[in-house]
Amino acid sequence: MSAVDIEYLISANYAAFLMLIGLFIIMHVYRDVKLPASKTFVLIAAVLFFMCVAHSLEGWAQLSPDRHDVRVFSSVVHYILQPFVIYMELIVLLPDHMGKTRRVLFILPLLVNTAIYLIAPFAGDLVFWYADDYSFSRGPLGSSIYIVTFLYLMMLIYWTIRTFRKNEKSMNVVLIFMIGIAVLTGVLEGINVASGHIDEAFVLGVIMFYMYLVNMYERDMEESLMQKELELSKNELSLLRQQIRTHFVFNSLSIIKSLIRSNPEKAVEGLENFSDYLRANLDVLKSQELVSFDEELDNIEAYVSLALADESKGVNVVYDIKEKFFRLPPLSIEPLVENAIIHGIAGGGTVNVSTTSDDTSYIVVVADDGVGFDTGGTPQEKKRRGIGVENVRARIEKQCGGSLDIKSGSDGTVVTVRIPKEQGE
Repeated sequence: MSAVDIEYLISANYAAFLMLIGLFIIMHVYRDVKLPASKTFVLIAAVLFFMCVAHSLEGWAQLSPDRHDVRVFSSVVHYILQPFVIYMELIVLLPDHMGKTRRVLFILPLLVNTAIYLIAPFAGDLVFWYADDYSFSRGPLGSSIYIVTFLYLMMLIYWTIRTFRKNEKSMNVVLIFMIGIAVLTGVLEGINVASGHIDEAFVLGVIMFYMYLVNMYERDMEESLMQKELELSKNELSLLRQQIRTHFVFNSLSIIKSLIRSNPEKAVEGLENFSDYLRANLDVLKSQELVSFDEELDNIEAYVSLALADESKGVNVVYDIKEKFFRLPPLSIEPLVENAIIHGIAGGGTVNVSTTSDDTSYIVVVADDGVGFDTGGTPQEKKRRGIGVENVRARIEKQCGGSLDIKSGSDGTVVTVRIPKEQGE
């Protein structure tokens, strides 16, 4: 084949070849997305390339009656491959569990069209032929290409919408446009108006479909990751609540146990307070929702009433509540008061609980006048200071975007909790 012929083959489908190169570049750029159908799209691109070559050969053969056989062969190849492209796009979406019978039904139209065009060179005027003036004419069976292509296009839009029905409806405009240009180009090709552009339309449609699938796949992956993160977050919060709940119960029972020996009447009173606390806060212990500070203050006072029951420990708790109308995670301040009493002023002292606010946050401060501790240290040392503090920090960060800050020295420890106003109101 001469150099002039090669130039013709390139120029006849130049736009389609450029778009095919663009498709390969797009697939390379989005390779990290790991679209499950990536290998199928490589095959689709290869089929499109052979379609373009066949179409170019058909145009080149049309220049001379001596190339009749080349023109017939090129036409047969082109009309067989055309619906095959859409069929491969369709099987990308078909579920893996679909039965063999249904899959055979999906491929049956393609097989029928392939059989019709394979017999075209021997079927006279049943499929297609070239008149004496070398013009193209289509027989009654030749319409199978349009029927099968349109059928697969309709199946493609149905299965795409069905597969991604949870996503934004606006994305379906891409499908409608993609299929619209294929149908329009096919109609214009059939009536010999704006003919010769079917390959460009198919390549553009494949590019749009690939980008559509990438977009939908990324959204599904993001949604899946968000769901997993949400489940993980719920599990973590559940674990944190369980740790705090167990910690509180054992400390409370320990106080009651010590009172049984020293002051049985106080022990009975403490047991009643503890029982009332559990009954009143059973729902709060299970809740993942924020609660009002008033409810949390009830939790604090319930524990303090148990702590103060043992007068021998010299515990004093002072309240300075300037802000009450905000919300925070349940059992988030009570463990701080608990740790201040048990670890901060183990030898006796005062714990101050106060609330204020500034322009952006509600502020809760739990301060004690104990001996203080090293705010750094090993994980084991942190654990000895009380498991509640780290749990509270995690819950406040996860549930309302707040923060917990600890400052400690020889004159005591100050724990400051900040709850953003947009989250706490």
